[in-house]
Amino acid sequence: MALLNQFHARVKAKAKDNSLAPVLIVALGDSVTQGCMEEGRMDFDAVYHHQLKRLLERRYPATTFSVLNAGIGGESAPGGLRRLARDVTSRRPDLVLVGYGLNDACGGGMAGLEAFRAAMAEIVDRIERETQADVLLITPNMMATRDNDAVPERWKPVIGQFVDAQNSGLLAVYAQTIRDLAAARGTALADVYSRWEALVKSGVDTTSRLSNGINHPDAGMHDMAAQIIMEEIERHAD
Repeated sequence: MALLNQFHARVKAKAKDNSLAPVLIVALGDSVTQGCMEEGRMDFDAVYHHQLKRLLERRYPATTFSVLNAGIGGESAPGGLRRLARDVTSRRPDLVLVGYGLNDACGGGMAGLEAFRAAMAEIVDRIERETQADVLLITPNMMATRDNDAVPERWKPVIGQFVDAQNSGLLAVYAQTIRDLAAARGTALADVYSRWEALVKSGVDTTSRLSNGINHPDAGMHDMAAQIIMEEIERHAD
């Protein structure tokens, strides 16, 4: 089954006919998608989907791209499902990026895994039913493996919950659930989590690459996520 057909068709059509609407990408997700970095700071220039837009513009210079930031800090997949009509399907996108798992793992634990899987599946199903858009699922980045100086003071009492979710393998289970869903639904996948795991194996201290010391990647890691998504997009180009 060919993936991302609608997206690539729209890229070509816009390049041939400039009067058409821009190719629209909606990024649905949590605080990482919203662009949250250190405590109280957002970086809309560095967030992964904005960096992806720049990559797409360089790769397809005759096509105009628009990206809608539909990220909300603190949200889990069921929250994204509840606002899907307002923020995604009503926009008539050509490609939807879906990135959840961090808050789902920390808030739901293993007991919340089925609710996460069901919400993610329904997000994919509804986008496919209600729009012509392609869907690209994104596994989460890794979280902190230890307490550290970058953790804001107000988060110090609960940093252990994030560390436990990471070190126990819980977040890895959520990431695998996304992989399994992508395989079952025939959906494009950007496996960000696996790339973070590879960095750990190569000796990189990934906790130092979290701008808030907890779960927000720094600008360089957002760039890596954009590159991974771009690799998946180009892999399915004609």
